[in-house]
Amino acid sequence: MSISRMVYTGTSYFGEFARNEIKTEITKHHFKKAFLISDKDLIKCGIVAKVEEVLKENQTSYEIDAEVKPNPTIENVIYGLELYKKSGSDFIIAVGGGSVIDTAKAIAVIANNPENADVISLEGMDKSSHPAVPIIALPTTAGTGSETTMDYVITNTKEKRKMACMDSKVVPAAAILDTEIMASLPLKLTAATAMDALTHAVESYLSLGAFSFSETLSLKSVSLISENFLKVLENPVDYEVRKELAIAQYMAGMSFTNVGLGIVHSMAHPLSAFYDVPHGVANALILPYVLEFNAEACGDKIKELAKAFDSGFDMTKDAKEALKCCVDTIRKFNTQAGLPQTLVEINVKTEDFDALAQSAYADASTPDNPREVSAEMLKQLYKKMYE
Repeated sequence: MSISRMVYTGTSYFGEFARNEIKTEITKHHFKKAFLISDKDLIKCGIVAKVEEVLKENQTSYEIDAEVKPNPTIENVIYGLELYKKSGSDFIIAVGGGSVIDTAKAIAVIANNPENADVISLEGMDKSSHPAVPIIALPTTAGTGSETTMDYVITNTKEKRKMACMDSKVVPAAAILDTEIMASLPLKLTAATAMDALTHAVESYLSLGAFSFSETLSLKSVSLISENFLKVLENPVDYEVRKELAIAQYMAGMSFTNVGLGIVHSMAHPLSAFYDVPHGVANALILPYVLEFNAEACGDKIKELAKAFDSGFDMTKDAKEALKCCVDTIRKFNTQAGLPQTLVEINVKTEDFDALAQSAYADASTPDNPREVSAEMLKQLYKKMYE
């Protein structure tokens, strides 16, 4: 008999001004000083100041690392780690998207596991020995689900690849999903990150590791995103819509961190490593092509997926019609959001196809894909996506 497990954040808060619950968590855990990790753009637009205000009201001292970059690198982690050591902090607050929270996880692990100071040794599953520094994650986007996962991805720039790290010790102590903060981000970013969440939901549902609990989470996530994606494009400051998308990303995160993903992520990671393409943008582009590729291995699950995309889908229709429903919906979302749908649009070079395919084949997400693949198959998929 196989054993399934579910690991996710201990306490989470959803809704407008949820950031005020940071004070609750500080009191509960008896934290003394915060190391606040974010990026320069979030400082410029005033989002970090909203969190600082909460800390000041609570008379909690803090120091800031705002040097996180998109698709964070080993160098970003090492820089942040040195700042953390000097700060005298006893917990971390990560304010940002997946890049910020992933950086925070790597710093939190190494701070208590100096034997992993090279960062590279964290690649793979549960490579640390001691609990990480506690993290309060405050995602600014409804996309990665990083606030509830044990996954984080760091770019190895020397080897031009993303390292997938998975460690149950880095699951944040608390997640704060503040819809007022999420509503202040650019609409294009909102769309790309929502497509990231949708990819997590779809891939975890079809993953070889999926089971009844994870499938329920995945399908509900697909449903919530499908119901609210176009609504948020029409009215970005609808906080209830934002809350539904935040819940959707959280559920997708709960699912995929426990059961795995597939080759959408395998193929997206090299695009970010080679060309610095935002992860959500890469996922959105690749998802419909891979769904078509995987369909023959998914049986009636495609019909259940179509029903999640469109509650009115007629379940008496065959899997071919169900696949069309799913793919058409994804492409409609990409079109409405103005996201790229071919590799030529993001300046991918055809001479890189072999290297991209090899990198994707070696990616940690590949074994969980429902259809077995080879590097050559992945290369042909990249070719199909080109134009």
